[in-house]
Amino acid sequence: MNFKGLLLAAFSLLTPAAQAAATGTAPVLVIFDQDDGAALLGVWDNPRWLSPPDAVPKVKADTPYTVRGLSGPGVGAVGGSPVSYDSPCPDYFGVALAPRRVAQQTLIATRADLQARPRPVVLLPNSNPTYRAVVRAELQRRGLKNPAVELQRIVRADLDGDGKDEVIIEASHFAESVGSALPRPVPAVNASAGDFSLLLLRSVVSGQVKTTVLGADVVLKASTDIDAPRLNLRYSLEGVADLNGDGQMEIVTSDSYYEGVTLDAWTWMPARGLKKVLETGCGV
Repeated sequence: MNFKGLLLAAFSLLTPAAQAAATGTAPVLVIFDQDDGAALLGVWDNPRWLSPPDAVPKVKADTPYTVRGLSGPGVGAVGGSPVSYDSPCPDYFGVALAPRRVAQQTLIATRADLQARPRPVVLLPNSNPTYRAVVRAELQRRGLKNPAVELQRIVRADLDGDGKDEVIIEASHFAESVGSALPRPVPAVNASAGDFSLLLLRSVVSGQVKTTVLGADVVLKASTDIDAPRLNLRYSLEGVADLNGDGQMEIVTSDSYYEGVTLDAWTWMPARGLKKVLETGCGV
């Protein structure tokens, strides 16, 4: 085999995660369901991640983006400069996108020239009995003897490009919920006993199936103090995308309560586990 053939053979052995990350600055925006503007989650500024407000000076007006959800094709958009929400969240920044579209699902906007979806992301049926059993077992381990298991979202994707799929399970139940017309339940001010929210990552590591907890809130006993109610937290999967072009798909999650939300981006590798790389949020 000649040198060119050896080089091509070596390249073929590289997983997508072995690619070099994007040069320059790659902003990451999140557009929530029913919104037409984006929140700045942060930027990849090679060789580091920057969360707001350090990321703000790196995000320029007229930046082209590709916007995509967990399902459906990506579409183009152009973003403006970040604008602070001011009080009570001066470190939370919005970015206007053109053309304006009301999102029908949570969308992630990445730099237009990046291949943010190098491998398929597949939504699985919420009726899957295997993952219902996984959630039930986790809740019982946390003290709920007879949980009302409700699966909100099951997503399958090869996050790190090693040829093995990971599965992310979002499950939540709230006895009282606001925004009943929304796709996923929104926790009310007062938590009820039996309420829960789980976000789990299922993976195969060294031939064994492993469950990693991305977020968990389980209410065993509601508060009786009117002035200090026990708030629910809802952990949600917002997106799966390669945010910096290195072939490794990040997991974008949120945890929200009645009047606040935190957004996070995570990398995951079988040997290393989870690592948070970006974070922002707003709440009162």
